Amino acid sequence: MRKTNVIILGAVIMAFFVSFYACHNPTGQTSPKEAADSLKTSETALRDSLPYNVSIAKTDTVLDTQIRREFDKFSWQSFIALNWPADSTEKIGEHGDNNTVWETWKENYQVFLPDGSKPEPWDTAKQGRQKLLVQVGKTPTVLTDVTQPFLTGPLIDQNGQYTRFQIVMNKEMFDYIDTNTLYNYQGQLNFKKTIDFPGGDNPTKTYGAIMVKASWKIMGKGDDPARFHTAKATIHVPAIPDRHIKDTTFQAVVGLVGLHIGTKSKTNPQWIWSTFEQVDNCPTFGEPDNGHYNFYDKSATGRKINNKPDEPWDPNRPGQTPSQIVRLTPVFSGTRALTDSIHKLFTAVNPKSVWQYYELVGTQWPVHANQLPAGDPFPVFMANATLESYIQGTVKAGKVVYTQGVTSSCIGCHNGATTLGGRTSDFTYLLRTAAAVKPTKK
Repeated sequence: MRKTNVIILGAVIMAFFVSFYACHNPTGQTSPKEAADSLKTSETALRDSLPYNVSIAKTDTVLDTQIRREFDKFSWQSFIALNWPADSTEKIGEHGDNNTVWETWKENYQVFLPDGSKPEPWDTAKQGRQKLLVQVGKTPTVLTDVTQPFLTGPLIDQNGQYTRFQIVMNKEMFDYIDTNTLYNYQGQLNFKKTIDFPGGDNPTKTYGAIMVKASWKIMGKGDDPARFHTAKATIHVPAIPDRHIKDTTFQAVVGLVGLHIGTKSKTNPQWIWSTFEQVDNCPTFGEPDNGHYNFYDKSATGRKINNKPDEPWDPNRPGQTPSQIVRLTPVFSGTRALTDSIHKLFTAVNPKSVWQYYELVGTQWPVHANQLPAGDPFPVFMANATLESYIQGTVKAGKVVYTQGVTSSCIGCHNGATTLGGRTSDFTYLLRTAAAVKPTKK
């Protein structure tokens, strides 16, 4: 990727010390004074180059503030580079909205083909091709699975439309799958080594595997396109006869509401998990709710929060009850402060930049990366309201309750990922979407 000059580079001065208790504090919140002390000045930059790995200075010793900030900076640098215009020398958001780098990457359905055949080469992915959205859940098989092992389900916006989902991967991840024939069932069974995707490394300036999960809403009544990264898309609902779902295809303008980035690095073999949302998605539990939300209606007082829609699920059925989503884990105050500084950079380029309407929800990484498999993730729990809508935790007696194994944790969940043959698949469930090679007709 191109290198651009750093627009703003300041020094980070971290002065407040917080004890290691934060590992066991799911919200990770500090007082306003602590937040101010942890963010004396801003060190941010708009550049089109992805970071190879996170950089932690020897003086960064406080997990909850100093080290967290470095990982959050890594997340924002990744977000900026991934959403940089892919086909021009313009800056991100210079004309309000722009096409993006990550939307030129390979999608999961282009890699794991229905007949198990070899995918087309990387360079056949072309910028500007029509977007095809098929998934209506975080996992590709939400409508076809009888049981839901991930406690997931459709996310329905305030206009009664299902949210659509997309999974893409970078060239490093694609090449590993392609070279090792992991794109079909037989190839996975024949692969005898431990699946180990390449990791990003600062000293050698090499990129690691990156996978991106995006969630999109169909733009409609009450939505302001100026607050979204939008795209023209073909929406396809494959027929599922036993569920009375008809094959349906239509065109729509969709707006990005969630972006989840998983980055493999040499020092973080459990991957670094960065999650972003459009700022109008939902209110935070216990905080004032006002304005228009994508997935919450304050007037719907009788609607249960964070509950999956009643089955049967059918994206074609009109008049469905919208989801009522509330964020249960507040965004850490230092993360919010960093986001504010990034937003100022976006608006300095263009006051109408759509990217000022996206926020970093959080970054999760392994504190003790060498202690496999999970490595003590921090923060313990982290959820994207559009991707883990129904596994954020529970509310009992007016208080948020977190339960290990039920509440969302990127590393905790992906730690259980396996191939079709049951072997560990290096923190990705994508390999389970592979199909068997169909015998050729004679």
